[in-house]
Amino acid sequence: MLYRRVVLLAGLAVLAMLGGVTSATAQPAQERELLYEGGASYPRVIRLEHNGPANGRVLASVGTTDGSALGVIMESTDGGATFAQVGSIADPDGANGRGMCCGTLFELPSPVGDLPAGTLLWAGTFGYKVPEAERHTKQRLWISRDLGRTWSFRSDIYTSPNQYNGWEPDFSVAADGQLVAHFSDESDKPSHDQKLVRMRSADGITWTDYTETVKNPDFFVRPGMAGARKLADGTYFLVYEVCNLAEPMCSIYFRTSADGWDYGDPLDLGTSVRTEDGKWVRHTPTITVSPTGAIILAAEMLVNADGSKAEGNGKTLLVNENDGQGPWREIPAPVEVPAPDNHGCMNFSPSLLASTDGTSVLEIATDVVDGVCHAFYATGPIPPAS
Repeated sequence: MLYRRVVLLAGLAVLAMLGGVTSATAQPAQERELLYEGGASYPRVIRLEHNGPANGRVLASVGTTDGSALGVIMESTDGGATFAQVGSIADPDGANGRGMCCGTLFELPSPVGDLPAGTLLWAGTFGYKVPEAERHTKQRLWISRDLGRTWSFRSDIYTSPNQYNGWEPDFSVAADGQLVAHFSDESDKPSHDQKLVRMRSADGITWTDYTETVKNPDFFVRPGMAGARKLADGTYFLVYEVCNLAEPMCSIYFRTSADGWDYGDPLDLGTSVRTEDGKWVRHTPTITVSPTGAIILAAEMLVNADGSKAEGNGKTLLVNENDGQGPWREIPAPVEVPAPDNHGCMNFSPSLLASTDGTSVLEIATDVVDGVCHAFYATGPIPPAS
């Protein structure tokens, strides 16, 4: 039986043990709540900032896992305390078992073509379950002009030229005002098993300048799952995983860009994320940037320096107050997922949203309950650095 409330943090003592938090400053996280009744994957969450009277509303999206291939849009008008469904996207390219994955949600901060600031974008990967002889996976873009209530198809960002898939689109708007789509591309075989690429558009319809962002001479090394956010000083921060290095599994790296388009030499793997005592995170990174300038990072797993699972695996976020440079510190994750271990659901690609005052963070993460992957949300504190 699935309960809407699951208590995950055992009070101040647990919080005090993680990230150097003292009992004098720690507060318990909210109990985790079920975001959406059905099976769900790839949660994403944003706060509206360019929609006039609607600013401050929190919107979240998930993809269904029951074969309906829907992108589901949820809304909170009380800062993430409660959510209700307000819309959905039913793309025919995902229907009839064709496959839909990896949805992303974005609010335009400035106009792009005839799309005003505040337009909502949702994109996903479609067609990956089509038989290989006919498969040409697409990254497809949908837009909403009414706060996520209704959606219309805008464009195919990229169509794979062969049977190998693309994955996981993510958006940013570069300094020149163009919309940038980052995604993972497996189609460059036999040169690369997967690489990170980007394209851009002046109108959200025509996409140009297919460009490599991160790749590696070793065919088996797989950069993927890019997520771009803008820091307070205007720098663009790109986080991603790199799989099949000498480090076990998929470790997390980042790089930056001054203009949101030029990310440097694609053969440079970037900077690795590490804590002071050498811990690192594996798989499916996502970030939020606090108004205080802190970068908060979620990933599927936390491991020790030797690659063994850390005590805080599945219940820890990492924070950095120095634009990603130097060691990251641990804080308790609002949504605890017990013992994730490279599982397709458990803590897979969680999503974060810092509060407007930078003192707390909303997290949406997935976990298996009664054999079904569900999305849960909760808000917890961002304790100050000790």
